[in-house]
Amino acid sequence: MISENETVAVFGQFTYTSVHAQNTFTFPFAIKAVVKDGLITYFQFMEDTYASATSFRVGGEWIIQQDSDSTKNFSVSKNS
Repeated sequence: MISENETVAVFGQFTYTSVHAQNTFTFPFAIKAVVKDGLITYFQFMEDTYASATSFRVGGEWIIQQDSDSTKNFSVSKNS
């Protein structure tokens, strides 16, 4: 945790387990907050949303489009 004036930044990692799929994953997170008069007036939480989504996955294939050029698409299977 670091701070400067009213702005605070927190960095760390979480380990989650999805309840039904029982997939466990660990990912980094970051929090930015602004504190005024002892109250949080701004809060931003950043996480690896892709890792969160994969924890609920039990099978199948995902087609990932990362660019406007669809020839750059790639697939991710459960075993990848």
